[in-house]
Amino acid sequence: MRPTMIAALAVTALTAAGCADAAAQENAADDARNQVKQVVNAMYGTRLVRAGDIGHHIADLKGVEVLRVSGADTGAPGGVRVIVKVSGSAQRSEGLFHGPGRVTVDRCYDLAFDGGLGEWDAVPPRTPCPGGAPPTFAPWPETPPLSATRIERALPKVNALPSGRGVEEKDVRAALARLALHPAIRIETEPQSDFAVGVALVSGTTTTGKGRCVLARVTPGKTKAWVPSRTEATRGCNPHTALGTGR
Repeated sequence: MRPTMIAALAVTALTAAGCADAAAQENAADDARNQVKQVVNAMYGTRLVRAGDIGHHIADLKGVEVLRVSGADTGAPGGVRVIVKVSGSAQRSEGLFHGPGRVTVDRCYDLAFDGGLGEWDAVPPRTPCPGGAPPTFAPWPETPPLSATRIERALPKVNALPSGRGVEEKDVRAALARLALHPAIRIETEPQSDFAVGVALVSGTTTTGKGRCVLARVTPGKTKAWVPSRTEATRGCNPHTALGTGR
């Protein structure tokens, strides 16, 4: 084989490998953007005001790291800013010079809170990841018991939703936000197409170490909130459990 042909094949192989790596990097970056959108949605409609509470609440979310919190509260000029880091990953296909594997990228984003509802599914602006030690947060104070009756009363009825189409996760979160629950109470939601949204509200632990939980589900024609049974509790206090109970 001629040297020029060998060189051409080598260049082609290297180019293909570079393209595969670039595609995997881009897919990983897309995954990071999806991760930060979940953070934004988890804070949609939050009624938290103090910077420390907002940063602490975000730090409690899975898969996100709070690197910096600035501002005093949402009513101050500039509001509250929280820089978070998320990691995105993607599968890299096998190439001539490497085997298959996963590509991971870290991305930092600047989240702003000014007391408004925010924007659903928004991707906040990227920002350089700051150096220095990330903030730490003291344990949440003891939280009051959750009331399934109060939660059910607050949740929207499908025929009253402003969208006029099925069940919207953002409407469920906005309704719960209006309750102004204790900042330590974690609210998790999960949509099931346009036909249902599962909800889990997790209170802080009690002095006995047992957690407190309320599950809820909003479906066309029926909104229900309840304290999980022992059987349900074994599946975890999460919206997926709420969607699968068949109540």
